[in-house]
Amino acid sequence: MMKYKIYMVAIAIAVVALVSLVTTGHASTGRCLASGGIILLLLILAWRAVAKPLNAVENGIYLLREQDFSSRLRLTGQSDADRVVDLFNNLMDTMRGERLKLTEQNRFLSLLVEASPMGVAVCDYDGNIVSTNKAWDSFESSRLMEIIGTLKRDESLTTRLSSSMIIKCSHRWFMDSGFRRSFYLVERLTDEIVHAEKMIYNKVVRTIGHEVNNTLGSVISVLDTLSDINRDDTMVVDTLQSCNTSCRNLVDFVKGYASIVKLPEPRLLTGNIGDAVSSMMTVLQGLATSNITITLENNSPSTCSFDKMLLERVMVNIIKNSIESIGNRPNGMINISIHRNTLNITDNGHGINPENALRLFTPFFSTKHPDRGLGLMLIADILRQHNATFDLITDPKTHLTTFSISFPNRLP
Repeated sequence: MMKYKIYMVAIAIAVVALVSLVTTGHASTGRCLASGGIILLLLILAWRAVAKPLNAVENGIYLLREQDFSSRLRLTGQSDADRVVDLFNNLMDTMRGERLKLTEQNRFLSLLVEASPMGVAVCDYDGNIVSTNKAWDSFESSRLMEIIGTLKRDESLTTRLSSSMIIKCSHRWFMDSGFRRSFYLVERLTDEIVHAEKMIYNKVVRTIGHEVNNTLGSVISVLDTLSDINRDDTMVVDTLQSCNTSCRNLVDFVKGYASIVKLPEPRLLTGNIGDAVSSMMTVLQGLATSNITITLENNSPSTCSFDKMLLERVMVNIIKNSIESIGNRPNGMINISIHRNTLNITDNGHGINPENALRLFTPFFSTKHPDRGLGLMLIADILRQHNATFDLITDPKTHLTTFSISFPNRLP
């Protein structure tokens, strides 16, 4: 800065001297030219001294405007200009580091969101979904869009997305450029809720089983003894046997629940699911009444992992439910179709309304009274042990009910 001050003082003195010469009348042409030349020279030197810092500033502004944080300004050899250049280059280093940090942070967050098992959908300012991750895409369905359409901001809802999947949907928001932007979260809760349900179910069954078996064991023993004592009295014996039968039926009733608690672990082996189902057809067709026809469409099945014994229990229970749904209807139909690793069992029975479809696989729920809901509980438990996805719905157009099962292509 001292250099610029010297130039400005010298120019001021030269200008004053030239003005003095002119006003006093002592100025000759030579003196005026000499003074003008000195002033011009001083102006040129001052401009050269100022031009380099100005050029450095102009170049720096251009680089900032283009957001080119990787370029640097060269030193000019002039101390004042070089201080501006050093300041700018340090600023560019800092901004480049911040940009790299933000880029890496955004990339990390993007990878984290994409790998998250929780579905994420980000909306634009108008509330339309514009970005989703893979988890969301796996959940996405008309049912999911219906659910999130009912959610208000900061509201969460736990519900069933399908027969085999329980989810928690949340509507949240964040500030972006001074405006609120909505996003949705979908979390799968099936495993946690099923585990909690099963723990409660097991505890209830064990408690009831213990009390019933201990109590009725003694009662049955007393009834047998009384029957022997009163074997000559037919009326008394018949009454006692009726009571005995009722007690044994209650024991069998409790055993039915206990059988699910003691369900064996599946022995998963890789095999052709079409061949496995084909070998069961004789048994399955034997369950049908005369008004029902059971058919099999074996369309290019693929190999997958399953326990054949447990799969047969699943098939028997599904077919029984279909037969009960058809009842005495004429031209009853149950079609079993296999395509790759997906197994569909379709019937033309009475069907299931949408509300019941979402509750079918919960413990103790059944649409058949006074049924205990054991069949579907058993099916759901076995299929979850296979890591299979499943659903049971009635098509509102065709009124056909389909139990769809998809097995994983590899061992869980």
